[in-house]
Amino acid sequence: MKQRFLLLSWLGALLFLAGILIGLALSGAYAWGESEASIYSSFNGDASLRLTCPLMLSPDESGVVRAEVINLIDEDIKPVVHAEISHGSVPRDDRQTLLLSSRETEIVEWTVDSTDVTFERLILINVLQARYGNNPSRSGSCGILVFSLFGLAGIQTFSLVVVVSLVLIISGGWLWLYARRPLDKFSGNVVQINSVLLGITILALLSTWAHWWGLVLFFDALILLMMGVIFTEFVLFSQKHRE
Repeated sequence: MKQRFLLLSWLGALLFLAGILIGLALSGAYAWGESEASIYSSFNGDASLRLTCPLMLSPDESGVVRAEVINLIDEDIKPVVHAEISHGSVPRDDRQTLLLSSRETEIVEWTVDSTDVTFERLILINVLQARYGNNPSRSGSCGILVFSLFGLAGIQTFSLVVVVSLVLIISGGWLWLYARRPLDKFSGNVVQINSVLLGITILALLSTWAHWWGLVLFFDALILLMMGVIFTEFVLFSQKHRE
């Protein structure tokens, strides 16, 4: 019986760890795309340009990138909007001139698909609204991950991976608790630190969904740090917590 509960404990720990790593891989892949797009950009605007990009596309799917071009002054302007979209080794270049009335906002769109992939899995987009008179220039960038499971669309794959990650974490945690009951002081400490790890993983996934890639990087770094602490304190030097 004792051996059975030990096996359940290890299985629960492995499921929990697998869920954390899957969530970390997903949020990390998104942060990789956004950081590559930022580095890839040759544009430098006076302010940020609002871009709306898909989180993920399947190889057989196309997506729409939208940029919000704004006239902030009290006169008509003709700003040039310049977009660079990765397209293998040679970026796709698009320039268009708009006519905006005073205080007018216009949405400009581009369609992207797997032909625009670079680094095997990424589509990188950089857009510049050039300065026109007193209207400031604006720039923005985003990265789109191209990936699919079971032939699903990109957002369906993203949602599936999030669900699998959370199910593994929750089921693994429950199995570990079931096998370790009643909890001693050591197990209680493990539960506390892993509860924090679970919370940070959820925050990383929520930040990914919201396209807040700066927060994603922060939370991913915290996850790696906490995993290192857990491995060091509760695996390598677990004996001192049992004294």
